[in-house]
Amino acid sequence: DQRHNDLLATINQRFDQVDQRFDQRHSDLLAMMNQRFDQIDQQRQEDRQAMMQQRQEDRQVMMQHFQQVDQRLAQHETRLMSLENWMRTTFVTLSIVAAGVAAQLLYTLLRFGLKPPTP
Repeated sequence: DQRHNDLLATINQRFDQVDQRFDQRHSDLLAMMNQRFDQIDQQRQEDRQAMMQQRQEDRQVMMQHFQQVDQRLAQHETRLMSLENWMRTTFVTLSIVAAGVAAQLLYTLLRFGLKPPTP
């Protein structure tokens, strides 16, 4: 009976040791998994921050391009306004010259006695 009790005690002791090792390995595995998940979370956070910084840089570059386009459009608008003013000035000048030539021609015709036909 004593041997039986000793055997049971030894078996129970062995089961307790196996349970402790299993619990330790289980705890170690959980700790390793949690550590890995923490690493993944940290990497995701770093990636997100890098992506946000890249977006900000891209946005700044895009805004610079828009400003350059705006400046170029303003330059072209200024040139078009200048051209329009030049065309107006040229039209007025040509109109005055044409009226002057017509008046001079009429004066010359009347001076030499050429009269317009009378009906």
